[in-house]
Amino acid sequence: MFEKFTKTVTDAGKTIGEKTKQGSDLAKAKLKISTEERALNDIYCEIGKTFYEKKEGVPCCDEMKELFDKVAEKTSLIESLKSQIRSLKGVVVCENCGADVPLDFDFCGKCGAKVVKPEPVPEETAEAVIDHEQTEEKDAGINIEVAAEDGTEESTEI
Repeated sequence: MFEKFTKTVTDAGKTIGEKTKQGSDLAKAKLKISTEERALNDIYCEIGKTFYEKKEGVPCCDEMKELFDKVAEKTSLIESLKSQIRSLKGVVVCENCGADVPLDFDFCGKCGAKVVKPEPVPEETAEAVIDHEQTEEKDAGINIEVAAEDGTEESTEI
C-alpha cells in the first residue's frame, strides 16, 4: 500500500513538473513573440519615417495625404508646446547646437555660439491680454437671488 501511495505521489510530482515546464515554455514563447512584434513595429515605423522624410512632406498618393497632414499637424503642435515650455523655463534654443540657453546668457554654454534672443513682446499687447482676461471675468459674473423675510427678492451679481 505504501508503494502504491509513493508511486502516485511520484507520478503526480512528475506531472506537475511537466506542466510547470510546459507553462514556463509557453510564457517564454509568448514573451519572444511580443518582443519580435515590437521589433517589427519599430521597423515599420522607421520605414514610414524614412519614406516621409524622403518625400519631404509631399505625399505620393491620396491615401498618404491624410497621414502626411496628420504628421504635419502633430509636428506643429509639438513645436508649439516645446516653445511654451522654453518660454516658461526662460530659455531659448541655440541655433548652432540645439541646447537650451537661459535668456540672460549672450552665448551658448555648450558650444559658445552667440545666442539669438526673441523679440520682446510689446507692453501694449501684454496689457491687451490682461484687459481681455479681466473683461471675460466680468462677463462671467454670477447672479444670486435671495428671498427676504418680508417676501421681496434681492438680486446680487458677483
